[in-house]
Amino acid sequence: MSPTMREQAFSNAWLMVTVVFIVHLGVWLFAWSDKALYYFLMLFIWRYARFIINFYAFFLYEPAAPPADKKTLTYTPSKDVTVILPTVDPEGDDFLECILTCAQNSPACIIIVTAGNELLAKTQSAVNPIRAQFPSVEFIVACTQVASKRRQVARAIPMVKTSIIVLLDDHVFWKPTFLPSLLLPFEDPTVGIVGTNKSVRRVPGLSPWGRFWNHLGAIYLIRHNFEIRATNTIDGGVFVVSARTCGLRASIMQDPAFLHAYTHDTCLFGLVGPLNCSDDNFNTRWCVAHGWRIKIQYTPDSEIETVVGATEPIMKKFLGQCRRWARTTWRSNATSLLTDSTVWATQPYTVYSVFLTSFTNFALITDSLLIHLLRSSECFGTRGLVYLIGWIIVTKMVKVFPYYWKYPRDVWMFPGYLAFAYAHSFIKFWAMLTWWDAHWSGRNLGAIKVAGLSLGRKERRKTVTTIVNLVEVLGRIDKAIPSLCRTIEVEAEKATGTSLLLPLGTVA
Repeated sequence: MSPTMREQAFSNAWLMVTVVFIVHLGVWLFAWSDKALYYFLMLFIWRYARFIINFYAFFLYEPAAPPADKKTLTYTPSKDVTVILPTVDPEGDDFLECILTCAQNSPACIIIVTAGNELLAKTQSAVNPIRAQFPSVEFIVACTQVASKRRQVARAIPMVKTSIIVLLDDHVFWKPTFLPSLLLPFEDPTVGIVGTNKSVRRVPGLSPWGRFWNHLGAIYLIRHNFEIRATNTIDGGVFVVSARTCGLRASIMQDPAFLHAYTHDTCLFGLVGPLNCSDDNFNTRWCVAHGWRIKIQYTPDSEIETVVGATEPIMKKFLGQCRRWARTTWRSNATSLLTDSTVWATQPYTVYSVFLTSFTNFALITDSLLIHLLRSSECFGTRGLVYLIGWIIVTKMVKVFPYYWKYPRDVWMFPGYLAFAYAHSFIKFWAMLTWWDAHWSGRNLGAIKVAGLSLGRKERRKTVTTIVNLVEVLGRIDKAIPSLCRTIEVEAEKATGTSLLLPLGTVA
């Protein structure tokens, strides 16, 4: 981070501290001697100020609009876009529909990268009929000898000859007007990465149990839509630009420094990794750290459709995805705040609204505490408790209202959604305890064999190595603490001329 950015980061941090102090002072004067009311109001403001601000910002959002004369557009799909599509399931129905909807957008090139020679042959067979159907689109099929999304994407990046790269997951479906809409934000030369709004396909023929999990998947992404549209409106920040589909400038991804960091991404001082999952968090952090603006293109044309919560075994797969997403949140948000820190300078509101609050957002704990503190305050009354519970329910309904408005027959599942929202606190807590687990839960990569060794065995070896490394670093920290304390003491003596640390047994 440059000195100017560092100075801006410190200024923003002090501004946040000042705001917190002013809020504390106002609440303290209001509550006076009622400690329960003081803590209730502080927790309420911390939890819900961002909801009120985000709700307002959601309606202030403006997408990148096409110019009056479309002939002045810099980028067009057929000339400027290469799509990179990593897959390990080339025979699946989702993959075939995915690549078909992609080809209908007429990009210049589609690069499909799979893992291993066996899947390479199957991918070629699946792509050939579509290649014949779209002769104007160049299709390239390649493979790696490692079943790793990052390695597969990295394999394709040097092949790109266009100025824009669009990353696409193999279970995502586009509208025919998708790419023209996605390209509009790139008319601004300061925009480096573009994300879009997402929806989940309601799979027909599911049992009521299956419909419930499918509906949870849909709500999960709708909540994300709300957050990224709001925060991107306020300060240009987002918690992540989803790699289900996103656009980046080729100059960013073809930078040798990016390619190396992308395939050697680690956390905890290099002891956990290289990471395979969390590639979209890496892309987002890299662009922010290197001065590129983020734009969320939230329009009907740019909306992607995907499948979540509908693949057997439905509950196990969806909960596995939730654990992976939650672990990624702990790792990536901590990295953004502590290791890179650029967000403190460029996205101060997102730091509060997303990164800091993600560490305290345990709905079961915070809502229970709010109710307990209100009941313990001198201002407690039955009417106030009813208002509080009503407020909690309304705020949980607002973000997901578009789904129930579109599918009113699913309203009966709303109580189940509330129950899951509180149960998710346990998932998040477990993810906090196992944040170092970076395997790709939700997809059976262990069944894929490349280079004579199943990925499952590789992942188990990696997990054992990670645990050993964690034990080693804790030992190093324990040994380093006495030396560090002595260094601080020496420096303090030099600065002040007196000893600031008393010897053991000395009484001040």
